[in-house]
Amino acid sequence: MSGPAATPGSGETGEPRGDTSERYVVRAVDRSLTLLVLLAGAPSGMEASALARAAGLHVSTVFRILQTLKLRNFVVEAPGALYKIGPRAFEVGNSFLRNTSLQSEGQQIAERLAAESGETASVGILDSDEVLYLAIAHGQRELGIQSNVGTRHPLYCTALGKVLLAGLSWPEAQKVLSRIDRHQMTENTITGIGSLGDELRKVAAQGYALDAEERIHGVRAVAAPVRDHSGRVVAAISAAGPAFRITGDNLEDLKSRVPKLAAEYSERLGYVPS
Repeated sequence: MSGPAATPGSGETGEPRGDTSERYVVRAVDRSLTLLVLLAGAPSGMEASALARAAGLHVSTVFRILQTLKLRNFVVEAPGALYKIGPRAFEVGNSFLRNTSLQSEGQQIAERLAAESGETASVGILDSDEVLYLAIAHGQRELGIQSNVGTRHPLYCTALGKVLLAGLSWPEAQKVLSRIDRHQMTENTITGIGSLGDELRKVAAQGYALDAEERIHGVRAVAAPVRDHSGRVVAAISAAGPAFRITGDNLEDLKSRVPKLAAEYSERLGYVPS
């Protein structure tokens, strides 16, 4: 006759764990995840013995776990007895990105920015050499800027567009700028590729862009970059309003507030600042 079964929250011997946060930990799963995390940080791969030392486990235990993970394609064995992250582990990890919507997260952040600033907040992406608006939230102040999701605007004369261009390499940005018509929308519009290059380098260095009445008279905006897990600029978020209001202390506040919320948006997309 078998002995009494271990109760939930017990260790492998049936003894209750002291730390309730560890009550339901399965040791083999915990060890497997530890090895996967170690391999994720070693693009060139690791030997089983090195993994064992790093994880504080016996090499025979590590070998058995690796063979199981290899069978399920979570790890692959490379020449030189090196183990690397496998395609199934990438697939599982990438599901986080697939399930994190750029638009839905952007709408939440835009609504916060609009509520905090009182101005119109927008999220845009680079699409077909234009800014495509993914999310819009209108502030509570009178004389706000009216826009809609799906609206498109030029890259070179908007705060959102400058941020998106600054996220490209200069050769890539040059190609885009050479393809588009750069009309003089107002007397403040920057149209020359050389001058725009100087402006984009400034944007990249300071972490935000300004639209100083460059597309429409009487409208100003501040925008900042949104990055994905790889650090690539995938979107931009801005606050826009009447020029008479976005000046002085209000302008300085937006220069601080917009990049801060953009950074939070980036973290939601998996970006971890170095």
